[in-house]
Amino acid sequence: MTDSPSPSGRPKTAKSFAFELFRPVLFAVCVIALALGGLLLAHRSSPQIAGQERQPPAAPAAPLPTIALAEPEPVPPVSFAEFKGFGDLKGGKDLGGFQMKPPSPAAEPEPPANDLYELTLRLERGDTVEKMLADIDVPEADRKQIAEKLKGLLKKRKLATGETVELMMQTLPEQPDAPRVLSLSIRPQPEREYVVARREDGGYDAEEKIYTVSPRIVRVEGVRDGSLQQSGIKAGAPSAAMVEFIRAMSYDVDFQRELKQGQKFTVLLEQLVTSDGKVTHPGRLLAGELRLLKRTVTVIRFRAQGGADGFYNPQGESVERSFLRTPMDASRLTSGFGMREHPILGFSALHAGVDFSAASGTPILAAGNGKVAMAGFNGGYGLYVKLQHTQDVATAYAHMSRLGPGIKPGTTVRQGQVIGFVGSTGMSTGPHLHYEFHRGGKPVNPLTQKFSMRATVGGKDLARFQALSRQYLAQLKSAPAVADASSTPPQQKTSPVPKAPATPQLAKGN
Repeated sequence: MTDSPSPSGRPKTAKSFAFELFRPVLFAVCVIALALGGLLLAHRSSPQIAGQERQPPAAPAAPLPTIALAEPEPVPPVSFAEFKGFGDLKGGKDLGGFQMKPPSPAAEPEPPANDLYELTLRLERGDTVEKMLADIDVPEADRKQIAEKLKGLLKKRKLATGETVELMMQTLPEQPDAPRVLSLSIRPQPEREYVVARREDGGYDAEEKIYTVSPRIVRVEGVRDGSLQQSGIKAGAPSAAMVEFIRAMSYDVDFQRELKQGQKFTVLLEQLVTSDGKVTHPGRLLAGELRLLKRTVTVIRFRAQGGADGFYNPQGESVERSFLRTPMDASRLTSGFGMREHPILGFSALHAGVDFSAASGTPILAAGNGKVAMAGFNGGYGLYVKLQHTQDVATAYAHMSRLGPGIKPGTTVRQGQVIGFVGSTGMSTGPHLHYEFHRGGKPVNPLTQKFSMRATVGGKDLARFQALSRQYLAQLKSAPAVADASSTPPQQKTSPVPKAPATPQLAKGN
C-alpha cells in the first residue's frame, strides 16, 4: 500500500494562495457596508429631520404684542352632595366605593383665660380695710375710694377683729400686678350686709342690704353613741337645744337604768333664717322624743296664757317634778348608796350618795330650784357645790372640774341650770359625778325619792295645746332634716359675676 502525503504538506495552488491574500480585505469591506446600511435606514425613518435639512433657514419672527387677560372668577367648590350625584361612564350609577371627605369645620378660637376670681380675707388686730387692700396690691386710688364708701355705710360702727371680707377681683393684662376690686362685701350680722361695687366709669357705689328673718322648722334624728348631748351635736342639733332636751327628759327618764347605747331620738327645732338662706339662730327646741327599750318618752314645748314656756307630755301634763331623777346625762351608775369599801382609803365606810360615770366636761344640772350654800373645794370631795332647796332638803355635787357660770355662795339657781362640769378632783379614781340628797341634814338614797307631777294644761289653753301637740307630733316624722334644709349648691371659686343674694330691702349709702 502506498502512503499519501499529509494535507499540510500538499503543494498550494495559485487560486488558494489568492484567497488567503484577499480574505482580510473582504471582511473589512463587509463591515463598512453594514455600518453604512444602518445609518441609511435610521436617516429615512425620521422624515422631519430630513425635511428640515432641505428647507432654508426661516427669518426671525417679530415679537408678539402683550395681551392682558381678565382675572378669572373663582369656581365654587363641588360639594359632597353634588359629587355623589354624578354617574359613571357606563350606567349612571353612583361611584361605588368612592366618597368625598366632607370639609372639616373650622376650629373655634380658644376663649381668653378668665381673669376674675374670688378672695376671702379676715381682718386681724390693728387692720383696716384700706390696709388690707394695700397688702394685696390694689391701686391706691381704688382702695381710698372703697374705704371712704364703706366708712359712709358704717358711720360710727367699727368692724370687729376676725370679720371676714369677701372680694371679687379682676386681673388686667396690661397691669398684672395691680388687681382691680369689682366688689367688696362685709356681713357683720346675718341679716345685714355692706357692699361696695365698682361702676363702669371706675367709681364705686355703696349699699346696705337688709334681709328679712323668718322661722323654719327642722328635725334632727340621731342614735345615742356616748353621751346623749354629744350624740345630738354630732347629728346636727345645737348644744343648747340638747341641754334643754336632756333636762326635759330627766324628770321622767332614769338615765342610769333606762338609757342605753344605740337608742334613737328625734328633736324638733325652730331655726331663724334670713331671706337668702343664712341661719341666724341654730334652733330652739320645740319638741323631742326618746325611744327607750319599753316605751317612748315625748316632750312638747308650750306656753300657757300668762305663763312661761314649759315642757309637757302629749296628755298635757307638765314634765317638771320637784326634783330631777338624775342631774346629768349620765352614762352609767358606778356606785350606789350605802356601805362599801372605799376605793382609795381601803376600808368600809358609808357611801353617802351615788356615783355616775361620765366624760370629763359633761354639764351638771341643778336638781331643783334653790340657793347655793357652798361652792368651792371641800377636802376629798374636790370641787364641790351644795344647793339648799328648802329648809329640809339639800343636794350636793362633788369632784367637778369647774363651776358653772355665776355659781357662788348665795346665788339663786333654777332647776336644770348648769352648776358645774364633770371632773376628777379630790379623792377620785376617774371622771364622775358624786351626787348626794339630804333630808333633815342626813344623806338619803337619791334614787328612791318620790316626786309628784307639777301641773297640767287646762281651761282655754287645752284646745290650743292639743292642736299644737298634733302639729309637733306630725312634724317629728315629716319635717325636713336639718342637713337637707341647710344644704346649698357648692359655690365656684371663680365666676364671671359675683353672686347676687336676695335683697328685699336696700339702703343706699353715700
